[in-house]
Amino acid sequence: MMMKIFVSTLCMSGSFFAGASAPICLSALSSLLTERMALMREVAAYKVKYHLPVEDVAREQKVLTQARSTAREAGLEPQSVEPFISALMNAGKAIQYRYLADWLPRPESFVTLLDLDGIRRRINELDKLLLLTISQRLRAGTLSYTDRALLAEKTVSPNLTDAEKDNLLDTMRFIQRAQQAPDKGIV
Repeated sequence: MMMKIFVSTLCMSGSFFAGASAPICLSALSSLLTERMALMREVAAYKVKYHLPVEDVAREQKVLTQARSTAREAGLEPQSVEPFISALMNAGKAIQYRYLADWLPRPESFVTLLDLDGIRRRINELDKLLLLTISQRLRAGTLSYTDRALLAEKTVSPNLTDAEKDNLLDTMRFIQRAQQAPDKGIV
């Protein structure tokens, strides 16, 4: 909750000071992406502990449905967020598989004290904050190649490859704000 208030406060100034808030929103975006990717270690550890598969198609569909709803609330075009959310999930699964491979020879290294429901709640919160922050950032204009380079530099997470990061940032660049309905003036 505190992160939501923090992100909102920092990026809200975008309505008034669009140019000044853009770097702040980019910093918030990189922090949110980094935190979300870092949680994949906990997800992988829980799944190993309880012998659950990395792939969960039903869960992925729920995440996409929720993302479309959040996108509408955030003023984004719902279909434009789907590739980004899919890229987040694909990167998350790849990170989980890498942890599983690392832990095969050392099974004691996957200890987690977190439960999957709690981890998923936090991931849901981060996804909402990501979409809200992207929406705020897009008020200042589209994400430039300079913005993308800054995000690539600041978004760092164990087991996240450069190719996965590139895919995340490329799909983020195609997210669009929702079209506003034409104003029907009073007659």
